[in-house]
Amino acid sequence: MPTLSQGHPDDSGSQPHHHRQTAESFGVDAARYDRARPPYPQALVDRIVAASPGRSILDVGAGTGIEARQFQAAGCTVLGVEPDERMAAFARRGHVEVEVARFEDWQPDGRQFDAVVAGTAWHWVDPVVGAAKAARVLRPGGLLAPFHHVPQLPAEVLDALAEALARVAPDSPFKPGLLRGSAVDAYQPLFARIADGIRQTGRFTEPEQWRFSWERAYSRQEWLDQLPTFGGLTQLPPHQRAEVLDSAGTALDRLGGHATMPYTSVVIASTLTAPA
Repeated sequence: MPTLSQGHPDDSGSQPHHHRQTAESFGVDAARYDRARPPYPQALVDRIVAASPGRSILDVGAGTGIEARQFQAAGCTVLGVEPDERMAAFARRGHVEVEVARFEDWQPDGRQFDAVVAGTAWHWVDPVVGAAKAARVLRPGGLLAPFHHVPQLPAEVLDALAEALARVAPDSPFKPGLLRGSAVDAYQPLFARIADGIRQTGRFTEPEQWRFSWERAYSRQEWLDQLPTFGGLTQLPPHQRAEVLDSAGTALDRLGGHATMPYTSVVIASTLTAPA
């Protein structure tokens, strides 16, 4: 699921793919990650499948296989590429084929695909190198479609997270304050970098944004189960992470011990057009 540590919107112009330690830290508790992160809207999966010339999917940053299993259920054949062996091992136990590598370094060995996707993971890929690599492995008319969850967290929870992180981990890349106001607007710099990387290849149609709105109700326990999977928290020492969780839990208590969070899942979609 998304929050700043995953989508990492950042008006300073920093590039999330440079934060390799964070990018490869999610496997510290792969089972929690898989359990706590929400799946993607079925309408998102269906639209990507419908827009692809076939059903062979390359899933970049496949993680524990959350979106890969959804595409498999939609009748697709999926190969995952994942830099963290711990995440890849979990995905394989769920019957997802995964090769361990950074996408920029991964060797396709002549294989081609109908679509390249990435579920809340493309920000960890160099946007120009990644788009060029996608162009190499897509069949003519193939679809490049990275997508991200964008949650609209309650202001009380954002404030509690921001205060706790400023106290225990002021250098954390997780910046909840950037999600004050419209979270979708806060993510636009990230989406613009993705689209610009695609344009620079000269190989794709003009990128489009497809948006899918939904919501999820969280109990206090469910939210605190998910929070440690955010990239800005996976590397914190246990005592610091506990302080952040305690602050978030207190904020949820003030909301009655639960919260319904609106989400927008955003796809940046573009079709391969030009020959190599």
